[in-house]
Amino acid sequence: MKTQYILFALLPVIFLSCTSKQGNSSKTETISVLPDSHISQNSLDWQGTYSGVIPCASCEGIDTSLEINEDLTYQLTMIYLGEDGSNKVERSGNFSWNEAGDIITLDNEDKPSQYFVGENYIAMLDMDGNRVTGDLADHYILRKE
Repeated sequence: MKTQYILFALLPVIFLSCTSKQGNSSKTETISVLPDSHISQNSLDWQGTYSGVIPCASCEGIDTSLEINEDLTYQLTMIYLGEDGSNKVERSGNFSWNEAGDIITLDNEDKPSQYFVGENYIAMLDMDGNRVTGDLADHYILRKE
């Protein structure tokens, strides 16, 4: 019985002594890290229609609807609220993904029109391609319908 206790007590010592130690050798080990392949483009169900009311400097807001399709086409509808006749603008065209696979850029737009694609939302980016920050940041998010 005592032999079993001694064996169990020495088991961690035996296990640790079996591991190899490199010491101060000049041999270095290279660890390969694979890039995370989970990106918006291939991991999310991004196709669909996103909508919301974005801020407007000269009106009550812009009721915005953006449909993005699997064939890399889009339909954008913007209704300027509070203006006489509710000015409506409709555009369509193609869009492309950035290299990281998380931002789309709408073609055929007068100004850069980029959106960060998240889980069931897209966030309109500023003219420099950055997320809008500050008190109105949430107003630049379009939710998936």
